[in-house]
Amino acid sequence: MLGFMQALSKIEGSQVFREYQKKNSESYLTNSLYIHEWQINFYSKKTKLITSFTTNGRVSKKVMDGKNKEFPVLNKNKIKIDIAKAIEISGNRQEGTAIIIIQTENSIPVWNISIPTPSLKVINSKISAESGEIWEKSEKNIMELR
Repeated sequence: MLGFMQALSKIEGSQVFREYQKKNSESYLTNSLYIHEWQINFYSKKTKLITSFTTNGRVSKKVMDGKNKEFPVLNKNKIKIDIAKAIEISGNRQEGTAIIIIQTENSIPVWNISIPTPSLKVINSKISAESGEIWEKSEKNIMELR
């Protein structure tokens, strides 16, 4: 798995992103989702749109309506713990598909890691990307999540 900062660097160095930045200089990094590849999201207050960039071999983008909602800034300089370390801290082995989100909670970047198990449960961990502290850990039956 490509690390988050590596994926972000790849996106920020791409021609697609540079063209986006020229037209949306006020936009900012807001969050990211990983399911087999990184989807890194930037929000524009001016257009109220979220633009998602993916790193599946080449950088591509998709634009979504922000539904007139403000999204918090994800300060990449506060991310001291990358995803590999966060998974290690969580104590969960990633044997299948993991759903990983990095977002901001109370001005702190947080990894939200959800891992389905063969016993139809989902193990969820929230870990500070700044300190590595486990904020929350739970295990729920998939049927409870409906």
